[in-house]
Amino acid sequence: MGKTKIPATGEGYLGEIMVHRLTRAIGVVESVIEAKAGWAPQITLKSKDGSVKKGRLSDFREPSATEREKYSTT
Repeated sequence: MGKTKIPATGEGYLGEIMVHRLTRAIGVVESVIEAKAGWAPQITLKSKDGSVKKGRLSDFREPSATEREKYSTT
């Protein structure tokens, strides 16, 4: 059974593989700032090459099966 993720607060995304929508960078969620008082949750994504992408949860998406496989094998 998978982890429960709550998009409204950002809970459950830590350690998940995500894709940055604009740059298509694939990485693991390194930190989550939970949503409070109407603000969207913010996450930090770290890719294998060490680059870091920060943004709102809506700036990221779940990887497709091929993207997940590509990230796991490299």
